[in-house]
Amino acid sequence: MTIQPLKITLLALIGILSASCSEDTPTPPDNTWADIRLQVSATTVRESDGEGNPQREYMQIRENDTQPWQRLAMGGIEDFDYVHGHAYELEVRKTTTPSVITYRLLRILSDTPQTTPDALPEEAKFQLKMVQLHPFMDLDTPLPAPFDGLDFRIVDRHGGFFSQEYLHYYDSIVLSSPVMPDTYCIYYNKSYDNGSETNYTRQWASHFFEKSDFKISLKGYKDNKVRHESTITQLMRERDFLGVDWTSGSVALANPRTSVIYCLLDTRHEFRLTDTRETNKTRYISIKVKNDVTLSDAENLKRQLKELQWLMERHPGQNAQLSPSEFKTVPHDVEFIQTAENKTTRMALLHHRGDDLHEECYSLIAESKL
Repeated sequence: MTIQPLKITLLALIGILSASCSEDTPTPPDNTWADIRLQVSATTVRESDGEGNPQREYMQIRENDTQPWQRLAMGGIEDFDYVHGHAYELEVRKTTTPSVITYRLLRILSDTPQTTPDALPEEAKFQLKMVQLHPFMDLDTPLPAPFDGLDFRIVDRHGGFFSQEYLHYYDSIVLSSPVMPDTYCIYYNKSYDNGSETNYTRQWASHFFEKSDFKISLKGYKDNKVRHESTITQLMRERDFLGVDWTSGSVALANPRTSVIYCLLDTRHEFRLTDTRETNKTRYISIKVKNDVTLSDAENLKRQLKELQWLMERHPGQNAQLSPSEFKTVPHDVEFIQTAENKTTRMALLHHRGDDLHEECYSLIAESKL
């Protein structure tokens, strides 16, 4: 009879101790949540899962400006309807579980339609790419030099041709360089009272007169503002003289060609360059200036002299008092105007007086000293 109360007391004490231990070591919850601010970009991205499935579109999100953008599947924020081209700041409830993070919209703090280049879809963001080099003298080289031909192309972000489907984001797309005076329009769409005119060039070629690396850009304009820009650094290397390598380059044994050397971004200069030839066991090239049909003969002669002097001053060589006898490839009955040389090359600016068979002109002869 007296043992029963003691038993009840002991059971009560055990219950209290058990409850105390339970409070000291709580069981971790399965998930946690917090109300946060979330930025949503005005641009989306398209990516594949890498398993051969079609690309899917994703929103881009981040919690603050210092974080990189992270992708989130469309519809990944509960109760939120994303509008393309709008940037958002949201208050959301972020729930974290051991396997997944979910978001639920609490309220929209800001909704800003974007009119800046960042509002362009990724597919409308073109790239500029140099796709092929045509070296003078058929040299096997990866680096261009002055007078080499270069092919350029407008490509998409994957390197393929840029689709006409996205041209409507621009009024024009223009090639330019900060070191050259002209521009070259590869795309334009002009409207008139009685219609419109559109032109689109996917690939184009040019030479350059630069002897060092330079920037070249492709800019897409809309309403006279740049919406997107792609810039590359074009590498340039001089050889023995301009694009000439006297020892490794090819030599025309018969029927030498004459190439027109022009620059789309500097239309002030245009030259005619012969293939490399050889006479008296010496390799040489000849450069002339293309005549301007709008000028008189006298004006063309002045222009020829000015252009060839510009070329000599711009490219390697120091003015030198070289005698005609030092040159092995210069024709007879010409007047020496100016001479120069470097370690590999002799140069002479010549005046051809002309006769019944040949017109009066100026030319630049460069020959090997090797």
